[in-house]
Amino acid sequence: MAPRSSKGKSSNRGKGEKNKKRDKDKEEKVMAPSLVEIKVKTPYETQVILRGVSTDKIIDVKRLLASHVETCHFTNYSLSHQVKGNKLSDNIQVISLKPCSLRMIPEDYVEESQALTQVRRVIDIVACTTRFASGSKSSVKSVAGNGNQSAAGLDMVAIHPIPKLSQFYDFFSIPNVSPPILNLKKVDGEQRREGEYFGIEVKICNGKIIHVVASVKGFFTVGKQISHSHSIVDLLQNVSNAFSKAYESLMEAFTDRNKFGNLPYGFRANTWLVPPSVSESSSTFSALPAEDENWGGNGGGEGRNGECDLRPWAAEFSVLATLPCKTEEERVIRDKKAFLLHNQFIDVSVRRAVRAICEVINTNQYYSGISDFPAGSILLEERVGDLSIVVKRDIASLDAKPEPTFQNEAFPLSPKELGERNLLKGITADESVIVQDTLALGTVSVRHCGYTAMVKVKGKIKKETTDFCDIVIDDLPDGGANALNLNSLRVQLPRPADVKSSGGNQPSQFDLDDLESFRGIVEELVKMNLTKLEEKSDSSERPIRWELGACWVQHLLKNETVMKNVCGKPATNDESEIKGLGKQFKVLKSKSKESENVSKEREEDIRLSELDGEAHLVKKSIDEHFETDLKELLSDEAFSRLQESGTGLHLKSKEELTKMVYEFYDEIALPRLVADFESLELSPVDGRTMTDFMHIRGLQMHSLGRVAKLAENLPHIQSLCIHEMITRAFKHLLRAVIASVNNMAELPGAIAASLNFMLGCRELEGNDKVLSEEYCLRLQWLQKFLFRKFGWIQKDEFKHLIKTSILRGLCQKAGLELVPRDYDFDSPNPFKSSDIFGLVPVCKYVLCVSSDGRALLESSKLALDKGQLDDAVNYGTKALGKMIAVCGPYHKNTASAYSLLAVVLYHTGDFNQATIYQQKALDINERELGLDNPDTMKSYGDLSVFYYRLEHAELALRYVHRALILLHFTCGLSHPNTAATYINVAMMEEKVGNVNVALRYLHEALNCNKRLLGADHIQTAASYHAIAMALSLMDAYSLSVQHEQTTVQILTAKLGPNDVRTQDAAAWLEYFEAKAMEQQEAARDGNPRPDASIASKGHLSVSDLLDYISSDPDTKGSVVHRKQRRATMYV
Repeated sequence: MAPRSSKGKSSNRGKGEKNKKRDKDKEEKVMAPSLVEIKVKTPYETQVILRGVSTDKIIDVKRLLASHVETCHFTNYSLSHQVKGNKLSDNIQVISLKPCSLRMIPEDYVEESQALTQVRRVIDIVACTTRFASGSKSSVKSVAGNGNQSAAGLDMVAIHPIPKLSQFYDFFSIPNVSPPILNLKKVDGEQRREGEYFGIEVKICNGKIIHVVASVKGFFTVGKQISHSHSIVDLLQNVSNAFSKAYESLMEAFTDRNKFGNLPYGFRANTWLVPPSVSESSSTFSALPAEDENWGGNGGGEGRNGECDLRPWAAEFSVLATLPCKTEEERVIRDKKAFLLHNQFIDVSVRRAVRAICEVINTNQYYSGISDFPAGSILLEERVGDLSIVVKRDIASLDAKPEPTFQNEAFPLSPKELGERNLLKGITADESVIVQDTLALGTVSVRHCGYTAMVKVKGKIKKETTDFCDIVIDDLPDGGANALNLNSLRVQLPRPADVKSSGGNQPSQFDLDDLESFRGIVEELVKMNLTKLEEKSDSSERPIRWELGACWVQHLLKNETVMKNVCGKPATNDESEIKGLGKQFKVLKSKSKESENVSKEREEDIRLSELDGEAHLVKKSIDEHFETDLKELLSDEAFSRLQESGTGLHLKSKEELTKMVYEFYDEIALPRLVADFESLELSPVDGRTMTDFMHIRGLQMHSLGRVAKLAENLPHIQSLCIHEMITRAFKHLLRAVIASVNNMAELPGAIAASLNFMLGCRELEGNDKVLSEEYCLRLQWLQKFLFRKFGWIQKDEFKHLIKTSILRGLCQKAGLELVPRDYDFDSPNPFKSSDIFGLVPVCKYVLCVSSDGRALLESSKLALDKGQLDDAVNYGTKALGKMIAVCGPYHKNTASAYSLLAVVLYHTGDFNQATIYQQKALDINERELGLDNPDTMKSYGDLSVFYYRLEHAELALRYVHRALILLHFTCGLSHPNTAATYINVAMMEEKVGNVNVALRYLHEALNCNKRLLGADHIQTAASYHAIAMALSLMDAYSLSVQHEQTTVQILTAKLGPNDVRTQDAAAWLEYFEAKAMEQQEAARDGNPRPDASIASKGHLSVSDLLDYISSDPDTKGSVVHRKQRRATMYV
């Protein structure tokens, strides 16, 4: 035993402190989620068993009942518990119910809106049989077929059928089931007795019309003995056997589609492609049931009836900035009030802005041809309480100068002043940075139909309102679900009355003449812009986002920590002032040394200590000057925070800070972004995700050209940057065209002509097949525009564009809604005026969510990356709790917490809980974010893997193919995410017995990863491992050994031999080697394994192996036949 010493005593104290810290960590840890079985007795005296989790509340139980085939048609009921009593609150935790058994209690329809909700639910349930199926099967080649990507070697081979835009909604359709209800309409004008609300005519599947009356006690049929049923489904089942059978068939189809929930109803028109049933209407907008105002539906959000317009926004936003936030509990309360208030402000502001723009449009239509307002002029100024609304006409030209950003509009400052403001905001940012910036918080920008409306909070704060220090505001209804759907505020554009009869995929001759006239306007705008682009640009201040300053400080603090760890002790005071501040201060330090040397040469008789003392005094006076300068610009609290950070930034002038942050931007931030792309820590799939990744790091989108140059070895990132640059260029052109048209009736033709100019194919013309004038003009303009705005020199990238991706991004940025049709981009005119359905407002505002929740989500991701699963579960559970407490359980901001916790639980092996949480995330993402949102896409992919691990391979295939379709429309086949999805498809295909198909997917995934990421990338190693696993299932263990050896080599080189992933691969290699040895011994004994003939072929290439295993015995020698089969499989 080691002798006792004084060090031992100190170590004992340290041990005690460690024990205290461990106890504190235990207190901070929350209970890990667990599965909960919830038994619910229905009004039919039957029992349903729901799968829930321990974080669920009563509101979640109601959601689960709405996704169960036996209870989905039920509305207007309460839940009771034998201990907790009747009418349980939505906020009661399920885990507190002992026993966990509930009963559904039907309630009276005390309000007409409740009866309307019941009708809307029934219509919504049967909508999947008629509303989402594509109307006709088009023979036009797919959008993604243009560009000759596969021929050019730029893309993977599409093994699955190439998806079509016309079939975008087919995933939600159940067309093979007869609709239980053919039509349902409200009957007005009849006199009602007391307690009756309205009558409805229901045309059921056999054509019979049933007259139903809605009342307080439920629903009953007219002309028979009054017997009320609580739901319409119960009533119709009682009076019609045909309906009963059709409804049962529909429920069986729901179960076959997904027996775990996520029933296909409740959708909103929130995507750039409108549902087929909506687009078929030529005059009125046929809303989906969830948004049908005839049955009590709406586009979501608050303040629809103007009840919040006169709220004292200015006073309450100022109060937000003063609420206590020192502890986590205080921040949760503050963040919740901030979120609810800001969310309500956004809803009210957007509605008021759209209403003001529509008022201006109507006025202009009334005075058409008389009034001519210059671009940029103020057309309307309105004051509603504290809200100031200003509407301006957009500029109908492509200006070479950068357009004003959201922050330029929010703050009347020069670019230099705005940059300095944002920089100081960023370097002093804390968890209250969003809430305390009331100017940014109280500003919304809305672009719509060629106009821009700015809404700002400009109310005066009265003295008496500053005395109250709290904000009273209600929680969001339905747990935060049904947020404002911007697409519900669309302006539906005029459409030809004979949309259905026009048919065809090409414009009629009349439409062609109209399109050609507008095409001339587009070309004129482009030519004018080309002239401006030739002019020398004025040097302008580089903009700065506040996030850049925050990332810079984090970088400095991280470097400081690294230096302390390397040295073993903190740096001295003198060094700590200049450490990590970049080249600027290294130069200053070297200059100081040079001046000392000069002084020594000139005045050798002066002692060194005196010189050092004078230098110290000079430095001190300079520091005090700059310190005083920043003190005047910052609040005392912000300056103290900056001073205590240890970065020394409080001693610098604004000019020095600006120069240094530019150096950080150029030398560290941009290369680090590309490095994260290379490591797949970040993997953008479209322009939206690329924008989010750049903005959160404070990077400007005008740096896309530089990102593309830095990503030269990452073809998918470079392609994504090029697509986004071209999309943004087209956005400017489209906005200019829309702003140049005053007559709304002409907008569809003008927009279609613009899209034809941008995406149509008029490359060659005449008998000599020379390049057309339009093609040359478009190419020349794009080259000039991209170079001027992004610093990118375009070459021949336009030939290889995924035009579907360009179209999707353009519609999202410009607020376009299109008809889901297979657009032939190989034709000169892919679009006709009837394809342009509507214009949707595009809004910009500050996001306000839980600061602690975001931080915990990042901590959970970091712990997961490090393999610290317990910590990842703990952080993820706490993050979910914070997001639910602030935003509500069904708000779109909470979906990311559900999704991350699902992934974490999956890695712990808890596939059941992972599935439940990911289903919640998908349900929210589909309804709140959009059917093709990147988060929705990710939920489909993750959920498919979870279903696969639960032994539901066919269900997994259905969801993974949906993810592939959306990836096809966003980033195309040549992307690491698509390659990873191919590996997942291969696992599932192998599970259902399609081993040859699985190997083809693995082959393409391997080629894609090698081409995009390199032969030695970790993701490439994953492809080799997946192929090794697939080969082992065929008993081809010798081939498995060779592929797994490559896996081990890559992982050892990249991660080291001690990494868990390397050790796992080594264990698999050992297993494969043992099985291969068994095979060899069995072969020597005369007992070969069944598929040893495959292994005996040696190290065949995967493509040759595919030919071997997919050939029939009688055709194995036919090389031609094998090649033909392979071509068929790959199409």
